[in-house]
Amino acid sequence: MKKNRRRRFIVEGNFQTRFILRFVLVIVGATLLSTGALLAVFFFKYQYGEADFQNLIIMVSPEGRTDVASLFQVVLIPILVANLLVLCVIIPYSLIYSHKIAGPIYRLEQSLDLLLRGEMDFIIVLRRKDEFKYLANKMNALIDFMRRNIGEVRLSYRTIQERADKIHTMLTKKPVDAEGLKKEISELGRFFKERGKPFSY
Repeated sequence: MKKNRRRRFIVEGNFQTRFILRFVLVIVGATLLSTGALLAVFFFKYQYGEADFQNLIIMVSPEGRTDVASLFQVVLIPILVANLLVLCVIIPYSLIYSHKIAGPIYRLEQSLDLLLRGEMDFIIVLRRKDEFKYLANKMNALIDFMRRNIGEVRLSYRTIQERADKIHTMLTKKPVDAEGLKKEISELGRFFKERGKPFSY
């Protein structure tokens, strides 16, 4: 059986784009909310606590160098840098994780297309860390079930066709071999009885 392995990193562009955007929006929204809350605390503390963000802070380095900055700069710049770092981590991570979802969906869609074309000589192979492995296993079981039962149906069709042709030949001959005809009909009836109900696997 052939194993179709996925090579492309982006397999469902629309799905992965929507997934990444929603994932990033949730993270960014939560980050902005927490940042806004923090800034609000500082704002009210220094605005209504008889101080404001224009107050200067003198920072002295271990080497003795001094630097003057406003409290707003001291608070805002680290927060913005932290948010940018979070985005730099979240975007690649969301792309990788979306691939673990979109890849199996794409593979399952391909497999359904193959089944609709009557092709069943394949198995679904997912990567080790992909999602939906349980669904792939069930699909493989379904494919195997269909393959075996369709093979059974084809074999039964050939057997019935051969018996029917033989009975037809016997009926067209004169005189009709009644005993032979009875035997063939009996064999055909025994075949149906032994076969049991269809799709019995």
